[in-house]
Parts: sequence; C-alpha cells; structure tokens
Amino acid sequence: MTDLPDEVLHELLQSFHIEAVEHLQTLNQSLLKLERAADEKRRQALVQDAFRAAHSLKGAARAVDAEQIGTLAHSLESILQQARSTDATIEASVCDVLYGMLDAIQAALDGQEIDISAFQARLAAVTDTEPVTAAPPLSEALAEERPEETGFRVISDDTIRVAVSKLDTLMAQSGELVISKISAEQRLSDLQIIHEQLAQWPRTWREIQAAVDHLNGSGGRLKELLGRHHERLQAVTRSLDTLERALRSDTIRLGMTTADLQADVRRVRMLPLQTITLGLERAVRDTARVEGKQVDFSVEGGEVELDKKVLETLKDPLLHLLRNAVGHGIETPDVRRAAGKAVEGHVRLTVRQRGNEVSLAVADDGRGFDLEALRQAGRNGSNRILEDAIAEDILSLAFLPGITTSPQVTAISGRGVGLDVVRQRIEAIHGRIVVDNVPGEGASIELIVPTSLAMTRGLLVRVGTERFALPMLSIERIVDGFDTFSIGGKQMIRMDDTPLPLVSLSAILERPPSPSGTASAALAVILSVAEQRLAIQVDDIVTELELAVKPIGDPLRRVRNVTGAALMGNGEPVVVLNPSDLIRSARGAAASNIQLGGSDQDKNQPIVHILVVDDSITTRTLEKNILEAAGYHVTTAINGLEALKRLEEQPIDLVVTDIQMPNLDGFGLTRQIREHPEHSRLPIILVTSLESQEDREQGMEAGADAYIIKRGFNQANLLTTIKQFLNGTD
Repeated sequence: MTDLPDEVLHELLQSFHIEAVEHLQTLNQSLLKLERAADEKRRQALVQDAFRAAHSLKGAARAVDAEQIGTLAHSLESILQQARSTDATIEASVCDVLYGMLDAIQAALDGQEIDISAFQARLAAVTDTEPVTAAPPLSEALAEERPEETGFRVISDDTIRVAVSKLDTLMAQSGELVISKISAEQRLSDLQIIHEQLAQWPRTWREIQAAVDHLNGSGGRLKELLGRHHERLQAVTRSLDTLERALRSDTIRLGMTTADLQADVRRVRMLPLQTITLGLERAVRDTARVEGKQVDFSVEGGEVELDKKVLETLKDPLLHLLRNAVGHGIETPDVRRAAGKAVEGHVRLTVRQRGNEVSLAVADDGRGFDLEALRQAGRNGSNRILEDAIAEDILSLAFLPGITTSPQVTAISGRGVGLDVVRQRIEAIHGRIVVDNVPGEGASIELIVPTSLAMTRGLLVRVGTERFALPMLSIERIVDGFDTFSIGGKQMIRMDDTPLPLVSLSAILERPPSPSGTASAALAVILSVAEQRLAIQVDDIVTELELAVKPIGDPLRRVRNVTGAALMGNGEPVVVLNPSDLIRSARGAAASNIQLGGSDQDKNQPIVHILVVDDSITTRTLEKNILEAAGYHVTTAINGLEALKRLEEQPIDLVVTDIQMPNLDGFGLTRQIREHPEHSRLPIILVTSLESQEDREQGMEAGADAYIIKRGFNQANLLTTIKQFLNGTD
C-alpha cells in the first residue's frame, strides 16, 4: 500500500478509522446485550452480529496494513466463531478480556502503542483458543474477505461528513449575523426617534403661520418661502415613513432569517445522548465487575439531543457519577440481602428536555450519602463545617477536591476527585447540580445544563456608572425588597427557607460603591451554579438581551470573574461575567459595601442568646435558622447533658428544647435547670411532638414556661412566645 499517492492513502486511512469505530460500537453493544440476554435465539443473533463486526474489522484492518488491529480482530472473531458454532455461553471472565481487546483497538486507532501478546496470553488463560502470533499476508486477507461483505459502509448520495471545526465556524458566523441583527434593530429605533421628532413639525408650522400673518411688508414673501420649506419637509417626512417601513420589514426579515439559520446550524450540531451511552454502560459494567456487585443499568430519554460541545463536556461528569453510584452507592450482594433489598442494584440515567435546558439525573437504590462520614471527611480536610450544619451544606462537601468517604484508595474511589470533576465541568457550561439523598434507600444527582452554548441571553445590570451582563442560565430569580440578617458576621437573606450569602457586585468586582441615592433599595440577583447559590446586590436591572459572547483573546485570555464580551445594539461593548467565578470571589468580598434599603437590627439593641436543644439535626437547624433570621444569637445542643454544659460556658437568656432525647430528656433538663439557683427564672419553652394532656402537665410540673406542639409547627407562634417571655409578659 506504500505505492499509493499520499492523498489517496490519507483518505483510505480516514475511511478505515470511521469504519473501525462503527464496528467497535457494534461489538461493544452486542457484548453488553449478550451478557444480559436470557433468550437463546436472542443470544445467537447477538453473537452473529458481533461475529460479523469482528470479521469485517479484521478485513478492513488488513486492507490498510493495520496488522495489530487485524490480529486482535482475528482473535475476537475466533472466540465468537466458537460461541456461534457450539452455542456456548461466553463467560464473564472471557468478556473481560474481549472488552480489554476492544479498548486496545480503540487505543491503536488513537495512535497509541499496544501490546497484543498480553491480551492473547490472557485470552489463552480463560479459553482453549490458540493465540494468533501473526496476521496472514495481505493478499490472503483480501482473498479471504471476498466471499463476505467488504465491511466498508456505503454512504448515500444525500449524506456528507462534515468536520466539526467547519460547523463551529458556521456557528460563529451566525453569531456575527446576530450582532448585525441587533445593530439593525438599534438603527430602526434611532430612525423612529427621528420620525417622532419630525412629527412635531406640523404644530410648529401652524405657530409660524400664525406669527407670519401678523407681519407687515415682507410677510407674504417670508410666508411663501416657509411654505416651500414646509412642502419639502413634508416630502422628507413621507420618504422617512417609507424608509422606516422598509427598514422595519428588512429588520424583521433579517431577524427571522438569522433565527432560522441559528436554529438550523444548532440542529446540525445536536446529537442524541444515546451516542455516548455505550461508553457509560461499559463503565457501569466494568465498575460492577471490579467491585463484585450486581448492577442493572438503564437509560430513559436517550433520544434527547444536546449540542456536541455540551455532550462532550458531559461525558466525564456522567462517567464519574455512574462509577460513584456503583462504587459508593450500590451495596454488595450480601449487604443488600441483609438489608432486605434485591441482590441486584439499579442505576438509572434519566434525561428530560426542559425548554432550553436538559436535566440529566443519575439515581441509584443503594445506601445513599453517609452524612456523618462526609462531615468527618470535612473535618479532616481544610473545609470548615459547623456541627449543626444542614444536610445540604454537608452534601456540598462531596463536590470539593480531596473529599472522600472511601477508607482506601482503589482504581474506582478514594482519591476525592470524582465529584470535584463533576462540579468543575458543570460550572464551565453554567449548569446546576441538585442532590436528593435518602440514607439507606439511595441518592439522585441531577445535572441541569443548557442544550447549546452558541448563543445566550443575558441580564444587563448596573453597578455605579458601569454595566455588566450576567448569563440568564445561571440566574435563579431576581429579588426586589428583602430583609437581611447576620450569621458569623456575614450578611444573609432568606430564600425558600434557606439562608443565602448576600454580597454586593461592586465588592466582588472591586469597583467603587455606588454614590448614595443612585442604588435601588434591596435589589438582588440570585445566582445558581452547580450546587452553589449566592445573592448579589446590584444597583439596577437594566434589561434582558440576546448576546453573542466572544472570548477575550491574549493577553487577557483568563480574567477572573469574566467569561467574555459582547456588543450591544448601540455598538457599545459589555463585559459578560462568569457566575462560577463570582461565587468563588464572593467568599473574600467585603460585606461592608452592601447598601440596604430594608430595616436592620438596631446596633445598640442588646444581643439575646437562645439555647436550642434537639437531637434531630433537621429540627435543630430549622429552629436555629428561624431564630437567627429574627436577630437572635443561637447556640445548639444535641441532648440535655450537652445543654447543661452550654449553660455553664456562656450566658443564656432563653431555652428552646425538645423532650425525647438520649442521655437526658427535656423533662429532666428542665428540672435540673430549675434546681440551679442561677437559672431558676430562665424561660424554658418545650417544642415537642408529644401531644397528650399528661405530657403537657408533666412539662409544666417540671418547670417549663410554654409547651408548643411540632405538628403544624408555626414559626410565628414560636417567635411571639419568645418575645413575650423576653419582654417579661405572660
């Protein structure tokens, strides 16, 4: 084949690469289905499909002198021929070797060196097949292939392969067309303003006519001259009307053409998720084999399409999530059997289209996240986690680098990089992560990503005299009017019963704060990136607009907090901010730059210390957040004994306690507090699920001042009761 012209040789090798990849997909799919197939006829059909693919791959490889690939394909063909002839079942150990050979062929196609002797030795160890030491001569290979199909796919006349780089260029050009469309809309707006100004002329003309009528002498001549100018101005106005209508029509047509072109180019770039599910299925199968677990993997919604760039970005996150689900989530057969579960675990990938976004959820029915192990991992690292942190905060630790709950490092887990990679990749495409965890029953991690990154809509905000654009994909909501509270010296607002940090955009970007009176009171944008949320205060919301974002080139290729730049309709550039960078930068931003229009707690008002006692982290956190939002300083304890220690360590103004707790319950805690002379008049409120009259009487006898039932819990009732006791009323 060396005597072929270079161009012909290059084209031939390209065709072989494309064909070989297709044969590898067929072999992988057939083997994966073969391992699960129970019906004998179905198994025979799958073996036949795999045999044809191996046979065709061998012939194509030898036709282009790819001897190593041809030799491995010949070994695959021999095993499949034996299974086809004897109806023998291919054992899992043999499949392990076959999958390894397929991976080696892919590596060879990617230009890597491979050692085929190692695979042949492994194959000989698990089968009675003699290793193939060398491929037959090329002429023999070609002669052997003639009776069967050549293996080269014929592409129909209405199909053409196009390089992705060409599609990227076409998409970039359509982006430039969008800029032209936005500019045309701005020109139309400018023309309408001129038209409105000219529309004032008739009134002015009537005023001039009235004034000229009162002139003597040369008034007639002046009136005639002004009349000719009036006629010309009317002609200009009529021409302007015609131009405006034509420009409006052209602008509408340009907008429709641009939108259609963008949609068509975007559709060409869109690929169904099922184009990558084969590799995901292999990853689940291989991980389960290594871990000694039985796992059933299913995909729902594989036909949903995403932009090729988004799809490529999702490959690694999905692989890590699936391996994590099998390695950390699904239990071994013995553990599942002891827990009353089916021996075979289930891992499911569910894909759903939501407008311009796609949701991809990886769910398993395993053990779920171990919150205590995550908390301990956070303590061992550099990540500070509060003792009474809510479950959402603890789960967020799993997405930080170096955090792992695995006791040992294996090929699957233990390095603390898997979910960190997921977070980084999802942040890069302005996606979000939602975690749902039920200990003992399983976990679900949902990735919400845009279908395409080509164009984006942005929110134009003002900070001082400067304007910035925020990608709409990362904006959860806009909040106009809110109250703030402080936790650990940081300003917070409450969204959906969850406290969020509040930082001014001027502080994050290190820009001068707005002059007094120019900022809107209490106006914030809630950002949501990956699993993180942040409230940023801005001076004003200007508008929402379509953006063709351009990356910033050298020497400013990577600027903190900046994604790129875009041109607005008036030709002015605007900086497009990077939401994930903003969230990271907010951790070090100064909270003093926040300007609030709401009411803050009086700085001279004495701080009230409340002790919350409950063994449930959920209830403890809920009550703590309610009280802190009301301006109280809160200390927590998980049982009565710990509460007594807290009373000795610091002054407490009021106690809110549960009743049913280990070590020392609420009744016992109340009695011991009352027995202490220093705390004999300390207000104590029992918040409990015990509703009987006997329990109420026992609480009052122990010395409690109030008894609140958790069922139908009303935070207003709790706050009102606390205020009554602190003010000294009954």
